[in-house]
Amino acid sequence: DSSSAHEALACPKCSGVFMSPETHLGVEIDRCPQCQGIFFDRGELERLLQAHGGAGIDGLSLSDPDPTRDLTPAKCPRCVIPMTASEGPAKGVRIDKCFSCGAVFLDQGELSTIQLWKTLSGS
Repeated sequence: DSSSAHEALACPKCSGVFMSPETHLGVEIDRCPQCQGIFFDRGELERLLQAHGGAGIDGLSLSDPDPTRDLTPAKCPRCVIPMTASEGPAKGVRIDKCFSCGAVFLDQGELSTIQLWKTLSGS
């Protein structure tokens, strides 16, 4: 990801809302200012988790994800196709994944939960 120009991506769940780029531990992510969900391009989530950087990024640490938002269908802002909801690396966490480009969208609170699970499970 060496492109200096970063186009604003639409939030996969909030209609008409554009996400803001942020950089954490050298990994660029995109966060929705409305729902606080985080969009990761292929490989970015894994890089951030390996650096143990997931816990401090969620606005509310270990917050229960909004159950209605978790069930909202997501659309990949890069491929403009529906993302598939599947169980993530932590039990009980549903992540939205684009099987075309490999992007992942996490609702607020899910990143902290996944990071904690990875730390506790030693994976």
